[in-house]
This record gives sequence, C-alpha cells and structure tokens, in this order.
Amino acid sequence: MIAPDCDVAIIGAGPAGAALAIHLRKAGRSVVLVEKESFPRHHIGESLTGECVGLLDELGMSDHLRTAAYPVKRGVTVTGANSRARFWVPVEACEGSSRRPATTWQVRRDEFDAALLDKAVAMGAELVRGTCRDVTRDDGRVTGIVVRGEAGDRHAIASHYVADCSGQKTFLAGKGLTGPKSRTGYENQTAVFAQVRGLVRDPGERDGSTHIFYGERHHWAWSIPLSKDVTSLGIVLPKGALRRDGRDLQQIFRDALGKVNGELIERSRDVELCGEVETISNYSYSIENFTGPGFLCVGDSHRFFDPIFSFGVLIALQEARLAAQVIDRSLADPAHPDQFDGFVEASMRAQRVVEYVIRTFWDYPFAFLRLAHFTHQSDIAEIFSGRLYTPEVMEIEAVRLMREMLHRTGQIAA
Repeated sequence: MIAPDCDVAIIGAGPAGAALAIHLRKAGRSVVLVEKESFPRHHIGESLTGECVGLLDELGMSDHLRTAAYPVKRGVTVTGANSRARFWVPVEACEGSSRRPATTWQVRRDEFDAALLDKAVAMGAELVRGTCRDVTRDDGRVTGIVVRGEAGDRHAIASHYVADCSGQKTFLAGKGLTGPKSRTGYENQTAVFAQVRGLVRDPGERDGSTHIFYGERHHWAWSIPLSKDVTSLGIVLPKGALRRDGRDLQQIFRDALGKVNGELIERSRDVELCGEVETISNYSYSIENFTGPGFLCVGDSHRFFDPIFSFGVLIALQEARLAAQVIDRSLADPAHPDQFDGFVEASMRAQRVVEYVIRTFWDYPFAFLRLAHFTHQSDIAEIFSGRLYTPEVMEIEAVRLMREMLHRTGQIAA
C-alpha cells in the first residue's frame, strides 16, 4: 500500500478546519488543508462566548485578539416586544466549578479567519487551493480526497483520516457518507443583514456587547458591534415574510427593521448602510452518523441550529479540539482506529443543550425569561459562556428544567 500523503486531510479552512490543523500540528501530525476561497474572505461578524478565550489562547491567538482592536464584549442584552421582557447575561469564565466575570470579543470574521489560517500554515499545515470533489475509499474506508486545483487539474490526496470542516456545505453528507440532513424546525427562516453606522448601541461599557431584539416566535434581530462606529445588524423572519415585489435588498432591509421590535425601530432611525445588504435562508439542519471509517465531521458540517445566541465559533473551536484528540489517539494506536465515541458523545450532548435553550426561548419565552432574569441567572450565564462540552453540563439545574419541560410538552424525546 502506498504511504498516505498526510495524516489528516481537512476539507475547509474556516475556524473549525484551521483550529483542527493547529491542534494536530501541535501533536506532530501532518496536515493538508483544502480551501477554495482566498482569505481574508467576507463572512458575517461573529460574537465570541467566554469559553472561546481559553480555546483561542491554546491556539496561540491571544496576541491577535489583543492587537486587532475588536470591540470588547461583556455580555448580551435581550429585549422583547414588552419593555419588561428584558434581561442581561454577562460573559463569564468557568474554571472548574467556579465562575467569574470576564470579557470576550466581537470579531470581524474576515480578519479573524485569516489570522487563524495564517497560524495553521505557520505551524506547518500545508494549504492546498482548490475544491474538494470526492473521497477515495478502500474496502469501505475513506482513504483520502480528490481535489480540483485552481488550474482545473484533479489529483488525489491520500490520508489516514479525512475531516469535513466545510461548514454549511456539508461535503461528506452530500457524498452520502453520513446520515441524511434532517430538519430541526428552524429551517424556514430568512435573514437579511448588513453593516451599518448610526445604530444606537447600549451605553457605557456595554457599547461593545451583543443586543438581541425579539418580537414573536422566529421574529428577531441581532446587533453585533464590529468597530467603534460600525455594527452588524441583521433581521431574521419566517420565510415568505419578506417579499421582494420588485424591491431591491436595501428596501427589503429597511422594511424588515420595522417588523420585529419597537425598540429596534427607535435605535435604527438614523442608520446608514456601509456595505452590501445580504440575505440567507433555510440554514437549520441536523446530520446523524457524522463519523465513520476514516472520517469525521466537525462543527457546522454536521449540525447547524438557530444562530440567535452565537454559539457558532465556540462549537467549531471545541469540536476541533476534541476531534484532534481522538484523531491523535487513533493514529497512535493503529490496532484500534476510529476511536470517535467520545467525540460523538460530547458533540451531541452540547448540541442537545443548545437545542434546549433555543426551543425554550422561542416556544416558552416567559419560562426562559424567568430562568434568565429571576431564578437561574448564573446557570444561564454559564450556558451562554459556552461551557457545553463537559458531562456536568447536563447537571446544571436550568438545563434539567428546560429538558423536563420540553419533554413534558412533547418537544423532545426522553
């Protein structure tokens, strides 16, 4: 048998792929990253959770975060249609069983993603510009990928493992290696968004923090500061609520601002667009059986839920860390390959908690408000900070209460 070209071939060089490459290089493993886009690439701005701070420090990204002049995030304000339905969730850092107030960042994803990829390449990951077209197999096991290069040439890259970090492209699912995509009940939504100036942000130290506005089920908006005067502003509505009727996207965006929340209307009266208006839809899915002989899926390549509470980068970084551990362990023990059970268990547990939070927030808003603002503020802060990947997360009382309520009302299975 011909020796593989690398230990791990990674499809996609976004946060999940770049972080996985860095962890594997730190473990001494050879890595090929395949990415068709040139970085910096445009991407929706991202709000980091408190747990991201330690994860990024492990990846050697602390200097970048300190020097990039990203807005400092101290928490999340959530404002409902009723002025009394408002609560604040502070950023916390969790150390063992203790928690303390902390800060994190709102990152400009074009800069952040490019810096993370640069770190991976500096660590020795090989970056191949091209598009992954297929996988190679031997007796049912994935043994590499087929890449079409920028010049149109096709060549195979042999590897011990293939990691799908292609995000919402869900490459391996498209090739039939995983279970099929399943709907989660949040896929029929449309987001229209842009970067703006002139939005009234929260006062004082909270100026750099996230603000979420909601009106009714699946009608919400985000405000994420990207610099001193530029804010990412997006509105999410049920599919079909924003009809084009001959209007351009700027007109649709202006119209959407009036469909969610009265306070958002007041804050956005003087906004000026400083970039193109964009829209996405049908972005919620779940994929089962996302590991198999010679492959695994990381982050959005196997699950993407309602993004309202900005767990995206946290999930990418945590799953990259866990995936690197199980791949390294499997490579060190060829007699027992594909030791993925722990990765699958931790990933599914975290995703279940995210589902509990989202479903409770939308379907039982008063119950969620009670937990977040009155009875279990500390629990909700711990969840929002992203402490999702330990077995103990299921023992958090607020998690237990949400799970029991959703089960009792038939929203989830036992």
